[in-house]
Amino acid sequence: MGRHRLRRALGASLVEMVAGLLILSFVTASVVSMYTTGRQSHRRARFYSKSQTEIRYALREMTRRIRTSNALLAQGTQGNLSGIASSSFQVVMTVPSGGGTKQCRYYVSNGILYRQTSTQSAPGTPILKDVVQLTFAYYKTAAGTRISATGAVGSATEVEILLQARYESVTTGLAAYVTLRSVVAG
Repeated sequence: MGRHRLRRALGASLVEMVAGLLILSFVTASVVSMYTTGRQSHRRARFYSKSQTEIRYALREMTRRIRTSNALLAQGTQGNLSGIASSSFQVVMTVPSGGGTKQCRYYVSNGILYRQTSTQSAPGTPILKDVVQLTFAYYKTAAGTRISATGAVGSATEVEILLQARYESVTTGLAAYVTLRSVVAG
């Protein structure tokens, strides 16, 4: 009888083996699920970061140019850009250039943000791709009160830029507020 107990203690029954495999399969499935979820989260965070970096670069480029512009071109302004005027979807301005001025605009065409100057042919220089939305809002500050200047873009002292772009599976956006130095300084 002692030998029988010893043999039984050394081996595992079929039920014990199935239970062990079942527990092992649950643990394995949980680990794979956590790994997959973590990997997807990491990819989304990387795409978000990349998109934010590219949008910041584009906004920095636009805000520098707008901040140092001489004036925003309003509806009906004639110039080297064929009378193109500022609107809620593009900004057109005159900028200092080698002792004179030239016109410059930022706009989106086919999902690409372009900068075009009066010395360039259309479409201009690409700045950012996969743009979902680009809008401009114009404001004028008078006596400490900020009022909309969308109807009178030429009198605007501030520009609000909203830029949204997509990178892989992530869409994100940023906003920037720019005060025109030359207009405010007089």
